[in-house]
Amino acid sequence: MVTERPLTHPLKGATIALCAREPEELEPISAMLEEMGSVVRIAEGVEDLDELLKKEKVDVVLAHICPSRQEFMSVLDRKGLPPVVPLLCHADRHLYLETLRRGAFDCVPLPMDKAEMERVLTLALARRRQRPASAA
Repeated sequence: MVTERPLTHPLKGATIALCAREPEELEPISAMLEEMGSVVRIAEGVEDLDELLKKEKVDVVLAHICPSRQEFMSVLDRKGLPPVVPLLCHADRHLYLETLRRGAFDCVPLPMDKAEMERVLTLALARRRQRPASAA
């Protein structure tokens, strides 16, 4: 007899920092991640993100980066962070390439495609789990 194991979402149990100056704009993303079983932590600025990273183990950082709100670009210059996935509010090829050049794991354009978000976050989480926390 074959017993079926319940399928669990690959993002279940992952702690994801959602960084945005105005996090209510990203509420649909937060709700989607929580629905998948992720723990979502909100950082309302770079200082909040720094404090969050000191207190908790974060698996992936989602940072809202727009041409008018590039404060989170500085996050990409830091060493020792978990994978950082910028949320880009415009399909700006130059901004996309700049984030990758500065160390982003990948980018997700807004408005978000759920399947693309899941794909990128699942790959980022797999990378995080392959590396020891001190090397993240």
